[in-house]
Amino acid sequence: MTSSSPFSTRLGTWFAKAVFACLGVLPLTFLRSLGTGAGLLLWALPGGYKRRAILNIAIAFPELNETERQHIARDAMRHVCQMFLEMPYWWRDWSSARVAAHTQPINWALADQLLAKGKGLILLSPHLGSYELLGSLFSARHPSTVLFKPPRVAWLRDFIKSLRTLDQLKVVPADASGVRALVKTLLRGQTVGLLPDQVPVKGEGEWVPFFGQDAYTMRLVHRLQAMTGAPVIMLCVVRQPGETLCKMEYWEVPTPWPEDPVAALTLMNQNLERAIRLAPAQYLWGYNRYRKPNQRKT
Repeated sequence: MTSSSPFSTRLGTWFAKAVFACLGVLPLTFLRSLGTGAGLLLWALPGGYKRRAILNIAIAFPELNETERQHIARDAMRHVCQMFLEMPYWWRDWSSARVAAHTQPINWALADQLLAKGKGLILLSPHLGSYELLGSLFSARHPSTVLFKPPRVAWLRDFIKSLRTLDQLKVVPADASGVRALVKTLLRGQTVGLLPDQVPVKGEGEWVPFFGQDAYTMRLVHRLQAMTGAPVIMLCVVRQPGETLCKMEYWEVPTPWPEDPVAALTLMNQNLERAIRLAPAQYLWGYNRYRKPNQRKT
């Protein structure tokens, strides 16, 4: 594969920044209204994302009737569009005061107590709601390092990484160097964050249940917990109607985890399911969660 020319790289970066700058100055409520309209269009048109979302919702909620599942799927189209359109708003200004202005007050007592043990803290979240806010919300209180799966396009990778990096938030790639950085962060008694509902590459996961069907699930979280003894928190940010547009929920996942990776990852997925059930329509159901893993390219 040939690499992009310097000119096309600069042009792509400029165009992305221009689009983000234009969208980022619009009110968040307006962007979400645009997302609602885009979601209705996405629902009305045929497409692979829509088909997969309907299938995955049927797998996750067999107890619901067809009408109820269709309602979740339709709302999921709205929320995925809102997620993409609200990103420029958040990325334009990550200041803690600005984010907190849209978020219900958070009781940090549990997180503070767990970090005080000196073993660091592992934060986990599904791709649910306004998950992009998690790094900003938590790092405003405690320095954090998060794992980032970069896009293949160089200019987009650099652009997104620059937007996500904050004074107390470090972004590391999802490779061996990034894993080493996560371990070092935990050994310093600090916080790491991961989105563990993505399919890892072949050889780096286990087949464990996710909403009743086996899904290839990353072993990394289990390895980090076993190596460091760090406590684990499951957290998520869900969209809310009205002036307070976001609400963060979190709880401790009991540790130590079982030595058996299948048992440990089953526990993790059960807590991911618990988070998703808080706002089912806000999950990225169109992601191919049950696919077979690909071999890592070298």
